[in-house]
Amino acid sequence: MKPRRLATLVALVLPAFLYGLYRFSLGVLVPGLESVYAVSDATAGGVVSASVGLVGLGVIGSGYLAQRFGDLKTILAGFLLFSVSMGAVTVSGGLLSFSVPFLVASFGSGLMITPSYGVAAALFPERRGLAASFVTSFYSFAGFVGPSSAGYLLASYGWDAPFAAFAAVGLVFFLVFLAVLGTGVRSTSTSALSTFGELLRKRVILVLAVAAFFADFGFLVYLSWTPKFLLSSFGASGVSATTIDSFFGIGLGLGGLGTLAGGTLFDRIGGRKSATLSAILPATVMVGVYEANSYAVAIVFVILTGILANMFWSLLTAMCQLNVPKEERTAATSLVQTSGFVGAFLGPGIAGVAGGPVSSVLILTSAVPYLLLMVVVVFFYRDPARSAVPKDISLEGGR
Repeated sequence: MKPRRLATLVALVLPAFLYGLYRFSLGVLVPGLESVYAVSDATAGGVVSASVGLVGLGVIGSGYLAQRFGDLKTILAGFLLFSVSMGAVTVSGGLLSFSVPFLVASFGSGLMITPSYGVAAALFPERRGLAASFVTSFYSFAGFVGPSSAGYLLASYGWDAPFAAFAAVGLVFFLVFLAVLGTGVRSTSTSALSTFGELLRKRVILVLAVAAFFADFGFLVYLSWTPKFLLSSFGASGVSATTIDSFFGIGLGLGGLGTLAGGTLFDRIGGRKSATLSAILPATVMVGVYEANSYAVAIVFVILTGILANMFWSLLTAMCQLNVPKEERTAATSLVQTSGFVGAFLGPGIAGVAGGPVSSVLILTSAVPYLLLMVVVVFFYRDPARSAVPKDISLEGGR
């Protein structure tokens, strides 16, 4: 592989990898948040939920900014906002002075996500499924690194260390991304707000948005409640939380392989069939997690679920990109992904109110939403004809 092409591939995955480091580390940092600022589970949970909401706002904001200034500049702005805000967290003296920059950093991370898929589509127009999955896979691979690194820094250097590391890594990634891909060319040929209005009137975008809502609803319920379910089910047998968390993280990290496989399927058999598989397979193995009568069997299903559960994200993204003109690609993707973040925001809380880590509740709120994804795709979505897919793609102006 040529050095320039390799550098481009590395730069392309930096936003998703940084977001994964941050997102997968939150569970490790919550106990420290409660201890340092003497807050309850409810307060700490509120801060985490708010951070998910701000990521979602960043995602929808990225569609507007990318339409105005281009994908590359939007990603760079996200890097800077994230890094500077995480740096501000390290000098916070109370819950409020922690929460404000922390939430701003969450917004910045949201700005980086969607435009990355626009850049991937521009760089690999003939392999969009694999390109989108390649980006998503590095979000999953961050699950191997993020929690363990954050835990080590927290234990060895104190509360501020993980946030200082986030700031430093974000700044380095900003410089690498800028050096390799630059900033692109600003475009003012279309109005971002009018583009959003037009997209909301397109049936296919609404269908994909509904599909993303159900899938991310189920995925975040799985992420939020499964470790506690396993501990309550098998803890009496001597299984520790650390062991459960380790296997859970391994499964999520291996999810990068699942997303790459999903992208390959997308390019071979199309979005409708591959998205249907991305719904049926995780729904099936999730039921296995919650119905297993032995810890060993449950862990096998946990690893399988980790591999399969996040395939939908890159598939729905690629399906979205295939159904709109190139100048609307990032805006459309931001709308679909924002709908997913709404589901992610609502899912864990609804599952908690319904009963929390109980087998029947988790099947209903995690596996069933994946089946609803299948229903939406099978009955309401059709792949566009190949002749209708735009091929003239450029990075200029975020296109």
